[in-house]
Amino acid sequence: MRLQIKKHNLNYDWHFTPSFDKNFIKEFPKSEIVNIPHTVTETPLNNFSEKIYQMISSYQKEFNFEKTKGKRYILRFEGVMEYCEVYLNGKLITSHKGGYTPFKTDITKQLVTGVNKLFVMVDSTERKDIPPHGFVVDYMTYGGIYREVFIEEQNSNFIDMAFIHVDYDEINIRMFIDANKQVSTVFKFNIFKGDQLAYFFEREYDLQKLDINVREKVYLDEWSLEEPTLYTLEIFMDDDFAYSDRFGNRKIEFTDEGFFLNRKHIKLMGLNRHQSYPYVGYAMPSNAQKKDADILKYELGCNVVRSSHYPPSKHFLDRCDEIGLLVFDEIPGWQHIGDEAWQEVAITNVREMIYRDYNHASIFIWGVRINESPDNDQFYYKTDKMARSLDTIRPTGGVRNFKGSKLIEDVYTYNDFVHRGDNEGLERPKSVTKKSVPYLVTEYNGHMYPTKKFDDEYHREYQVKRHLRVQNDSFGNPNIAGAIGWCMFDYNTHKDFGSGDRICYHGVMDMFRIPKYAAAVYTSQGIKEPFIKVASMLQIGEREAGEIKNVTVLTNAEYIKFYINDDFIGDFYPSDEYGNLPYPPVIIDDFIGNLIHKHENFSDGDATKIKNILLSIMRHGMKISLRKKLQMFMILKKHKMSIDQAAKLYEKYVGKWGLESLTYRFDAIKAQLVVASQTIGTYHTSDLHVKVDDVEIKESETYETTRIVIEHLDEFLNPLLYSIEVLTVKVKGPLKIIGPSKLALIGGSIGFYVKTIGEKGTAKITIESNNFETKIIEIKVS
Repeated sequence: MRLQIKKHNLNYDWHFTPSFDKNFIKEFPKSEIVNIPHTVTETPLNNFSEKIYQMISSYQKEFNFEKTKGKRYILRFEGVMEYCEVYLNGKLITSHKGGYTPFKTDITKQLVTGVNKLFVMVDSTERKDIPPHGFVVDYMTYGGIYREVFIEEQNSNFIDMAFIHVDYDEINIRMFIDANKQVSTVFKFNIFKGDQLAYFFEREYDLQKLDINVREKVYLDEWSLEEPTLYTLEIFMDDDFAYSDRFGNRKIEFTDEGFFLNRKHIKLMGLNRHQSYPYVGYAMPSNAQKKDADILKYELGCNVVRSSHYPPSKHFLDRCDEIGLLVFDEIPGWQHIGDEAWQEVAITNVREMIYRDYNHASIFIWGVRINESPDNDQFYYKTDKMARSLDTIRPTGGVRNFKGSKLIEDVYTYNDFVHRGDNEGLERPKSVTKKSVPYLVTEYNGHMYPTKKFDDEYHREYQVKRHLRVQNDSFGNPNIAGAIGWCMFDYNTHKDFGSGDRICYHGVMDMFRIPKYAAAVYTSQGIKEPFIKVASMLQIGEREAGEIKNVTVLTNAEYIKFYINDDFIGDFYPSDEYGNLPYPPVIIDDFIGNLIHKHENFSDGDATKIKNILLSIMRHGMKISLRKKLQMFMILKKHKMSIDQAAKLYEKYVGKWGLESLTYRFDAIKAQLVVASQTIGTYHTSDLHVKVDDVEIKESETYETTRIVIEHLDEFLNPLLYSIEVLTVKVKGPLKIIGPSKLALIGGSIGFYVKTIGEKGTAKITIESNNFETKIIEIKVS
C-alpha cells in the first residue's frame, strides 16, 4: 500500500430515523444505530412500490476529534441519494443535489476538538428538479447515505485532485490546488510500479496559479485488457506528502472502423450494469462492487461494461482498472430532460463525474447525454463542452434510441432494438447515423425478450439465440465498434415497467448474479479457459409434441463429440449461421447417428434411409418431400412393417421413449483432446450445493459483505431449474444476513449476502431444508 492522505472514516455508528424535523438538528430523537453504506429501508425481493423508500430521513453521528494546528479538514461524501443538507454542530455547512456523484466541503472552522455532531437530512423522494427524475424511470433509485463518508486532514495548501495521463511517452499531470497561502512551492513527483520507484522528478511553482500542468518524459508499460499494468503517482509539496492516485498508460482511439486500444483493434463485447442489489438497493460496500467487475470479466468474458445510467461506485471502477475491463461512464438520467435548473444539475454531474473518475485507466468514454433523450443542441453543447474542458484525451458519447440524431460528441452511441428474433440483429450504422462516424451499440435485447430464470426451456434458449444474433452482426460489421447488451442482471423497477412484480427480467443473470443460459453466449466468446454449456436439459416435457429437434451448445472448443448412452452419435462443428463470432455455437440436430445401424436388423443402406426419413419427419412433420414418402413406403413394404411398427421406431430413436436410463454426453474437443464435458440425463440423486464468494472477509473503511449461492443440482451437477425448496438460514458469529432468513429457491437456486458486524472470528452459516441434509459453511472475519 502506497502513501495515503490521512483520513478519519465516519462510516460506523450513525443514528438514523426515517423522518425529519428541524428540531432533530439540535436534539435527535430515539433511533436505531446503523452503519454506512446504508439504505433508508430494506425492501422485499419483489412486488414493492418505490414509495417504500421515498421519504425524508435524518442521520446523526457524534464523534470525538482532535484538531491539529495549521491543518485543514475536508468532509467528503461519496454518495447520498438524492438530495441532502449537511449540518455540523448545528450549522448548515453544505447541500447537494444528486445521488450518484460525490461532494465535499471545508469544515475547518466548524470542526472542534472534542465532541462533534454531524447531522444529515436526506431527501430520497423522486424530486423533479434532480436527474434522473421528472418523468418515468426504468429503475429504482432507493435512498440513504449509501457510499462512504470521511474527513481528510490536509495542509493549508493541498492538491484537491490531479488528472494523470500519458501521451506519446510524456506524462501529463494537471493539479488542482486548494491554497490558503500563495507561496512558491517545490513539487516532487514519484512514479511507482508496485513498490518499485520507476521515475522521480521535481518542479517549482508559484501557487498564484491554482490549476498547474506538469509534463515529463517517461517510458511506462502499457495498460491493456490482457496486462492491466497500473502505476501510482505520489506528489509531495515542500517535502510534505500531498497526493497519490493510480493510473495506467493507454491510448484510446475511435474511428468509423472501430475501437482501438494501444493501436490494437478490439471488438467491444459486453453488458450494461445497474448498481442495485436485492433488499438493500444501492447500499453495498466494496467487496460486492468489486465482485460484479470480476463476474463481468472472468465469468461472463466481457471486455466492456456500461455504467447505466449513472457513475458507479469507485470500488467497481478500481477493480475494472485492476483486471482490464473497459468502462463506459455515464451521467445520471433516463429519457427525460428537465428545465434549465435541472439541466444545470446535469452539467454539474458531468464535471463531478470526470473530476472523480479521470484517473481510472478502465474508462474509455464519457457519456454526456441523458440516456435515450431527444436532441437538445443547446443543452448538449454545454455537457460536451464541460467534458472537453476537463478531458481532452477520452472521447465523448451520448446514448440515443432514434436515427439521425445530431452528433455533437465524438462517438454515435446507439441503443439498437431492431432485432425481434427472426430478422437482422443490428441496423447498419449509416442507416442510423446518415454519415460515416465512430459508432457503438450501447443496448440491445433486454425488454425485447424478458426472460426469467424459471421460464420454460424454449423461452430461455430463445434468449440465447437473440444475444447470439446481435453479437454475430456486431462481429460481422467492421463499422460497428462493438455491442453492449441489456443487461448483466435483473433489477427492481417502477410500476410502468417489468413483469408485474416490479422486476425487469432483462438480464443474462438474475438479481443474485446467478446465470441464465444467455450468460453463456458471452462466456463462450470471452474466456480463455475451455468452456461448454448446453442450453437445454433435454427433457421431452419441455418441448412441443415431446420432440427435441435440436440443441444449442455454447463452447469455445473446435467441435463437439456427442454421445447417447455412451453410443457415439457424431462430431458436430460450429454453426455457419453465427459464423462471424470468434466461437460460433454448435447446433446438434441429429440424435440418431448410427444407432439404427447398430441396434436394428437393417442393411446399412436401409438404416441410413430410415434415419433420414425419421429426421425429416422430426424437422418437418409429415410435410416431407414426395421422394421421402416414396422411400418410406418402399422400406415398409420391403421389411413388411406396419405403420405402428414404424411409429415405434420414431418413438425409440427420436422420442427416446421406453429407455430405462438416458444420458447425453457432450465432449468439447480442442487439438484432438477433450477439454470440457457436460453430461445431461436420467438422474436418481440430487442435492443442494453451496458456494461462497469469500471464505475470509476483512473489514476496512466500512463493514464488508460476501455472497452465498445455493443451487439444487442433480448427480451430473446440472441445475434443477424448477426446484422450489424452502430454506432456513441461521448465522452464528461475526456476520449477519442481509434480507430474510427464510428463503425459497427460485428457478432452482437462490443467493443471499451476509455482512460483517464489527467483530472478528469465524462465523458458522447453517442452511436447513425439508428434503436435504443440513449444509454448514464457515467464513472467517478478520
